[in-house]
Amino acid sequence: MASARFASAPTPYRISGQKCPVCEQPIPNEKAEQVRARMEARDRELTAAASARAALQFAQEKAQIEASAKAAIETINAEIATKEAAARADGAKAAEATMQEKFTALEQARASAAAVAQERIAAAQAAKTAAEIEAKTLKERHEAVLNERLQEQRDALEKDKAESILAEQAKTFAERQNLKSTVNDLQRKLERERADVLGEGAELDLFEELKAGFEGDRIRRVPKGTPGADIIHEIIHKGKVCGKIVYDSKNRNDWKSAYVTKLCEDKIAESAQHAILSTLKFPAGAKQLDLREGVILANPARVAAVAEILREHIVQTHALRLSNQEREKKKGALYAYIMSERFGQHLDSIETQTDKLLDLDVDEQTAHRTVWEKRGRLLKGVQKAHGNLRADVGRIIGTDEAE
Repeated sequence: MASARFASAPTPYRISGQKCPVCEQPIPNEKAEQVRARMEARDRELTAAASARAALQFAQEKAQIEASAKAAIETINAEIATKEAAARADGAKAAEATMQEKFTALEQARASAAAVAQERIAAAQAAKTAAEIEAKTLKERHEAVLNERLQEQRDALEKDKAESILAEQAKTFAERQNLKSTVNDLQRKLERERADVLGEGAELDLFEELKAGFEGDRIRRVPKGTPGADIIHEIIHKGKVCGKIVYDSKNRNDWKSAYVTKLCEDKIAESAQHAILSTLKFPAGAKQLDLREGVILANPARVAAVAEILREHIVQTHALRLSNQEREKKKGALYAYIMSERFGQHLDSIETQTDKLLDLDVDEQTAHRTVWEKRGRLLKGVQKAHGNLRADVGRIIGTDEAE
């Protein structure tokens, strides 16, 4: 019966490739989701229609069964009423026996009618269940087919997307590498320029300090790009040049032994007696002062003190007219003293006392400023009191000044 009633139910669509199951037209990738939505809406409409037909048929059959049962019961009740009337006429006892038989027959008829009605209701319920199962199976088949086709569409789209992303990533990586290379080149150029600027400033500071400390000597800077040391210091004694000291200034963040090698060559080229490298960075294990390849390495704060001692050595050896051997001997002794702990202690003491003098000057200026402020406030108080005094006298004698 269920197969006959629902023979018109829609059958599963057979989708071939990427074509619409209804019109057999190719489905573009961007329309796949819309096709699926439409198919699902159509499935819902078919299922709802099948359920509605089953419910309507079940209600009609139920109403017919109930009407038939009611009519049968009414007929039996009418027969019972007629027979009861006849039984009364025949006698109470005969009527009672007949009535009992009729009641038994009535109960049997009622039971039979109820059984028939129950069978019809069960059959209708079974038909409804079968229809629902069939509709559910149909829906699941449709969804499986659509999901399979949509998954194929998604896989194709994901593949295209992955290829596009890989191509874009490769392009971005190449651009990033080019940009990184450009940034590194600019960074190196900026660091070189910054090092040149810092070195220029440190060299200028050293030059000004030497000019101020040795006013009678000739001190000159070597122009940039010209071979040689940064600063040439010619010691003048009694109007004559009696020796030279060459200087290099390195304001860098790292140490290179090439600094010493280059200054040593400049020292020989200038026929100088001494060479001083002013630097903040020292070789491993050294600090403040060191001696490498005949070149004195000194912290910028100690260059002037070392230069003063070397200058005194040059003047004395020139005045004593010592031989080259004696000069080298005294030069070695002088270098040993400069590198000694005692010399370092003397420099530390000088720096400490100098700092204290500077602090004392600052304290003196602060104290003077405090005294000047107090003096100004007292002077203003005196002027105000003097003005009040003159005002009081003016009011007493009635002069214009009081006004």
